[in-house]
Amino acid sequence: MESCDMVDVTDIIQKTGDTLESLWNQFEIFCPKCLHFKMGQCIAALLQHEYLLNTDSEVINSIFLLCQVAQPQELNPFNKVIFNYVNRKPIDSKITSAMYLINLLPFSQSTLSSTTAQILRDVKLINTPLKNFPYSPKPDCSLPIILDDPENNSKEEKHYKEVLSQLFDNDIPASVFLPPLVRPAPPLYSDNDDLVWLCPNDNDYPFAWDPNMSDGKDKPEDVKKLFILAQRQVLETHQYDRLKHELYEKDDTLQSLPLSPSTLPKLVDKNPSLAVDVLLLLAQTQQFADYLAVLLNMDLSLHSMEVVNKITANLELPPQFIHFYIRNCITNCTEMSDKNTQHRFVRLVCVFLTALIRNRLVNVQEILIETQAFCIDHSRIREATGLFRLLKSLDSKEMS
Repeated sequence: MESCDMVDVTDIIQKTGDTLESLWNQFEIFCPKCLHFKMGQCIAALLQHEYLLNTDSEVINSIFLLCQVAQPQELNPFNKVIFNYVNRKPIDSKITSAMYLINLLPFSQSTLSSTTAQILRDVKLINTPLKNFPYSPKPDCSLPIILDDPENNSKEEKHYKEVLSQLFDNDIPASVFLPPLVRPAPPLYSDNDDLVWLCPNDNDYPFAWDPNMSDGKDKPEDVKKLFILAQRQVLETHQYDRLKHELYEKDDTLQSLPLSPSTLPKLVDKNPSLAVDVLLLLAQTQQFADYLAVLLNMDLSLHSMEVVNKITANLELPPQFIHFYIRNCITNCTEMSDKNTQHRFVRLVCVFLTALIRNRLVNVQEILIETQAFCIDHSRIREATGLFRLLKSLDSKEMS
């Protein structure tokens, strides 16, 4: 940033007859967006040193430009500069004007259409804190890098521009002068054995062994973490065996787990064998019907059919549940649009139904009509043909 550029910006800041919107348009024409932050740093340097801004209008224009160069206002990096300026003591007309402008945030179109002179006419002497200004004050122990000379109060234009030239010639100035943080250097460690660990001479190192390590006592929180993991990924064999052992050996394990009907679909999808164990343990509870309802409304999958097949073989389930589940399987297969997926699930459903019938886990007469119609619709599939023949043979035996 050249010092001559900064002098040109001060010409914009010193205008009083233009509207705020016009000032911002002039600023954008003069300074491209990629330089807004650097120019904002220069304007902030002027605002931090009260001796560089002589009039109330210059203060208002400077704060207005700082509010505009970075949006939204909550993330404006110059909020601290603005906040510190209006909280200086004693309160004078410059601070009063700045507080009046800031209390107008966010700027409405009527404010943008006002000139600096009009805003100054509306300013009233106020001693109230800022309204909802997005900055939390923090302690500051810094000093400004420019100090006023009490013996030279000259405000001539040539002196003003000389200060700007010296201030911005090299680089954007630091906003404040921070005292150096002096820390004494730590004393050097001096010892004859300082490097003994680089070249060890003694190889006799005893092992520190924890006799309680891997004692097989699982903490309750470890079992909970393992159960949560089972809802996210397939458990390894040793993890499944450990969790199954805890479920069957300790009566209070099931109640301590984060288990609910809503978690059952995740368990069936990732670890169907564990889902079967959980359902078998829940069979004697009052919540078992809720879990069956969730299982009944799940999407058709190999794992869900595997779970239903195993719990049907081990428990006496309500006949309505089995009947409705078979009906859902048939309906889901019929509504599938992709032929390859449909054929795959038709084979799975036929194998599933065949296993239920051969193990006498379902009353054939209750599902005979709709199952035969299902087999006829998919007669090109070998498993459907085999199921149809099984149903016919069973039906003929019943008739005889």
